[in-house]
Amino acid sequence: MVFVFQQIYNMSYFQFIILTLVLVTSVVIIQRIKNRRQITLAAQIPGPKGNFIVGSPTIVTRGQEKFLENVKLLCKKYEHSLFKFWLFNKLVVCISNAKDIEIVMNSFNCFQKDIPYSLIEDVFSAKGLITTNNVHVYKKNRKIINQWLNYSNLKSLITLFYEESKILEHILSKNSKSNSFECEISYAFELASMDTIGRTALGEEFNSQNKENHDFRNNYERLAEIFAYRISNPWFLISSLFSLSSKKHEQRNSQHLMHKFVNGLIQKKKVELNEKAKTMINGCRDEDCSYQKVKSLIEILLANEHQISHEEMRDELITIISAGHETTAKANSLIIFMLAHHQDVQQIVYQEINSIFSDGNLNRPPTYEDLQKMEYLERVIKETMRLYPAVPLVLRQVENEMMIGKYLIPADTIIAIPIYCLHLNPQSYKDPEKFNPDNFLPDVCRSRHPYAYIPFSGGTRNCIGMKYAMLQMKTAISTLVRSYRFSPSEKCPTPKELKLSCTIALEFINGCYVKIESRT
Repeated sequence: MVFVFQQIYNMSYFQFIILTLVLVTSVVIIQRIKNRRQITLAAQIPGPKGNFIVGSPTIVTRGQEKFLENVKLLCKKYEHSLFKFWLFNKLVVCISNAKDIEIVMNSFNCFQKDIPYSLIEDVFSAKGLITTNNVHVYKKNRKIINQWLNYSNLKSLITLFYEESKILEHILSKNSKSNSFECEISYAFELASMDTIGRTALGEEFNSQNKENHDFRNNYERLAEIFAYRISNPWFLISSLFSLSSKKHEQRNSQHLMHKFVNGLIQKKKVELNEKAKTMINGCRDEDCSYQKVKSLIEILLANEHQISHEEMRDELITIISAGHETTAKANSLIIFMLAHHQDVQQIVYQEINSIFSDGNLNRPPTYEDLQKMEYLERVIKETMRLYPAVPLVLRQVENEMMIGKYLIPADTIIAIPIYCLHLNPQSYKDPEKFNPDNFLPDVCRSRHPYAYIPFSGGTRNCIGMKYAMLQMKTAISTLVRSYRFSPSEKCPTPKELKLSCTIALEFINGCYVKIESRT
């Protein structure tokens, strides 16, 4: 090896260029031979200009904020039919037709995930439901986590949702009064969502809405920033190149501290549960028994520790917290934003809430039955998530060749499902870019293909937390609308001014601003 480097060092500039060209050409030829079947089948699929070597650069090289818009334009160009493009040497087939998406999402041939999910594993050093490609582990762990999300336990979590929403209500009021009633709401929703998921999943009081210095929260934020950095600089998707970056040490340190916290919490909860089990032998007082009705995810996992390893527990907890708080925070921010920009819709929501709380006690926590009566609010939530799905793009990898429509899709193809574009398909929605909660009237929904609306993904890998998210969003939004009237901010006078980008979840480029005024 030393001899080789000496020879390269002694080369002239011209010889070095020749050697580089020979090596690159050799690699390209080998890759073309290796992937000739894929290249041949890809040639039969329509798509923009691009090739196996350099890819389709205009789609991905205009910045994150342009990526979704580029894909949206392509979906329109190909009339929401299947098309392909190359991401360097990776073949990507994009589908935004409900029938094709149903096939992909229900096929175990498309169960596996690649980039960017592999990057999530690398950055957060956690392999949970979202990222694992092991079907057996996925099914086993999902079945355990579902115990936390059953009907009776979800009902018991509503009080915790309400308590965190009341803290958020106070924070937003304070922030708006100090800024002439204008307020950036997305960060406040993130803190509230983190506190909510901390209490419900970990049984831990983060209290980040008030002091913002919790170790888990701080280290999670650092890792989220590193993830966005690596997505924005594609060469750092390669771990060996990222290891040369100054951020590698920061990533490793934050991983260690976050894992240390979760590991310690698992051990702490294990001791607490063992002690509680001993005291339960002689029975329990009424208040102790009622407390047992509320179970955190960590308690559910520990109750099943004969089926799930300590490392799997830790990884699933990190995954649930990461995915759960990000998506609900973005969705809640956008729901308030859309209510601010559609005063007629906000008034109907307010009237519906008033009718439910007609006993005059507007400050009581909502019950499960109250939330089920919020039919119009649910339509507003669904319509907001149609226009702004928290996760606008999902990816799957084809394990073996398969037919989608009239095309044979080669193995190792990445299937891209732009949920953002699917929800704007004029075949499924009349005037698709208009905000219209009536898109979710029962009769309208029945007339539409079930896979024409999938804000929580679908099929074998759909989001496990759909019911949790809907109850949390209804609780938060109804609590805030009871107390405040929202209107457009001068910093963002129309929805067109709202700037968004996409890593995995939607991101606000310049924040999410509204005006907040008390109703009393």
